[in-house]
Amino acid sequence: MKKLIVAVVVSMLAACAGVPVSTDYSQEFDFSNVSSYAWLLPAKASDPEVDNDLVRQRVVDAVDAQFTARGLVKSADISKASVLVSYQLGQEDKIAIDNFGSWYTHFGYYPCYNCGYRPGYGYFGRSHFYDDDIWVRNYKQSTLMIDVIDPASKKLLWRGMTKRVIPTLNTPEERRLYVLETVSAILAEFPPGSAVAR
Repeated sequence: MKKLIVAVVVSMLAACAGVPVSTDYSQEFDFSNVSSYAWLLPAKASDPEVDNDLVRQRVVDAVDAQFTARGLVKSADISKASVLVSYQLGQEDKIAIDNFGSWYTHFGYYPCYNCGYRPGYGYFGRSHFYDDDIWVRNYKQSTLMIDVIDPASKKLLWRGMTKRVIPTLNTPEERRLYVLETVSAILAEFPPGSAVAR
């Protein structure tokens, strides 16, 4: 059982290492004194596909788990917490355009097996590529920002953010693990200086 837990932790860390994260923070604030936190939940996004009760609970649970692992105590009283935590969710429709020319089409390999036998390619004595294959893909990109806020001034102290291509998620468990992986990657950078150099 112990080996299984270690394997799960290692695989989670490996997955998080591939999640791109950017952070910003106040250099004047002493994060070493942060011992507790309270939630300052944002208003739900206008798009229920992006932010709904199920998504919100997954984000809250994932953040709570990460902060608890760091020894931070969750407080129900905002006035008694060292910091407040909030989040923002977004989703965008994206288009990717890939040009498969030169190397692949020159030799008639994937994704254009027969290109080498068409005019304009090497087999006909030419080294130029006139018929490059262009693939257009539509996909969705999610944005998650986690904010740490000063309880007194309500000013932003720390922000971690990632943008990820949303994979196909068919079950509630897959969605939960996707949120957990994303939150874990962001909070690996909190407090500032805690993350291992990548």
